[in-house]
Amino acid sequence: MKTWVSIEPYPTPNIVAQDLRALLHEVSFTNAIIFGKMNYNRLVGEYKQRTEFYEGCVGEVRKFCEEKNIKSYIKKGTPGSTSDGNMIFG
Repeated sequence: MKTWVSIEPYPTPNIVAQDLRALLHEVSFTNAIIFGKMNYNRLVGEYKQRTEFYEGCVGEVRKFCEEKNIKSYIKKGTPGSTSDGNMIFG
């Protein structure tokens, strides 16, 4: 059986401060992780370091998934994404 986890919308720290590495560890049982930024919230737009924040998160997700041999998909539009819009399933 294959399982996947979607970590989205992931908020900026001015909304909710979280430990992404700890969260990833909790879902390390899965075969795939989808990660995406939070949209449509004015507080995200007010967080001046949002691009750098999400690029760092994307790097953390990719590194974790590579270490654990888990597929990853970064949602299109998330800073640091190289997605062409194709999903990991198919």
